[in-house]
Amino acid sequence: MDPIQNKQNIDDSEGEEIIQEGEVDENFEQRVQKLLYETDNGLNLYNKPVMPLIYYEFNEEIKQQAEQVINQDTTIIPQDKYEKYEKEASKIWDKFYRHHQNNFFKDRHYLEREIPELNQFKESHKIDETKLYVICEMGCGVGNALFPLRKNYTFFKKVYGFDFSKRAIDVLKANELYDENVYQACVCDLVLDQLPDFERPDLGTLIFVLSAISPENHLMVVRKIFEWMKPGSVLYFRDYGQYDFGQINLSKKKNRKLKDNFYVKHDGVRVYYFSNQEVTSLFTTAGFKQLDVKAHYRYIENRKTKVKMYRVWVQGRFLKE
Repeated sequence: MDPIQNKQNIDDSEGEEIIQEGEVDENFEQRVQKLLYETDNGLNLYNKPVMPLIYYEFNEEIKQQAEQVINQDTTIIPQDKYEKYEKEASKIWDKFYRHHQNNFFKDRHYLEREIPELNQFKESHKIDETKLYVICEMGCGVGNALFPLRKNYTFFKKVYGFDFSKRAIDVLKANELYDENVYQACVCDLVLDQLPDFERPDLGTLIFVLSAISPENHLMVVRKIFEWMKPGSVLYFRDYGQYDFGQINLSKKKNRKLKDNFYVKHDGVRVYYFSNQEVTSLFTTAGFKQLDVKAHYRYIENRKTKVKMYRVWVQGRFLKE
């Protein structure tokens, strides 16, 4: 029997859900707890109070303890199984979306505070209402970024998205908000396929997508995106960071490691954990100009289950000059 059976859906309150696969080391919690601090976000777009974001300060002591757990996990999944997960990746995600439909990931409203280009587009549109823009989400899933962005920023004349899961695209197109005059979505595999013949976007997003791709294909995929985007456009990237809650749990479970920083979850979904330096190297080597790269260290506690999570995300913005 799979040792990972007692799983719970955890809402991280920032647009993503994860599957809890174990308990975080108590010593880790104690060391981090004293470093928590809050920020008051005030009101959201609907003029309702929002919960404060709670961050923690990542330091060398925390890094060393996390590395100790990660480095103790020395068992690598055999190559034949690695190749099987690679071959069946789209089927695994189809199964994921068949089970969860559009009820797993939350809408990514945080993008409005993380992508300054949105306000730049808004100001430009105020000056000239004929100035409209195009956005494309690569690895769009069921539209958790596309639908809220178009709702709040009507200056997007066209909203494109693609995903390598046919099931995800079917769910997206079945959404009542899907208007073919505005939205266009299709199935596309970032590794195996040419990118769609869409109008090239002013803003592209790559959100929790690259982590699901084998690391040996990362640079090839980013280069493909660079060649596809038009000069002057910006790509927003966000993904899992090294020493994240999830990585520590997978390391403690063992028999989940595919390669360094690359793991497979209980359902066959794969996940890679990035460092800031690695993200910078990937995108600049591919040809992008880095605008910024930073890590987010978030503390999240699920009120129902009382599970405490110390999350790490890496995000960056990159310009094609």
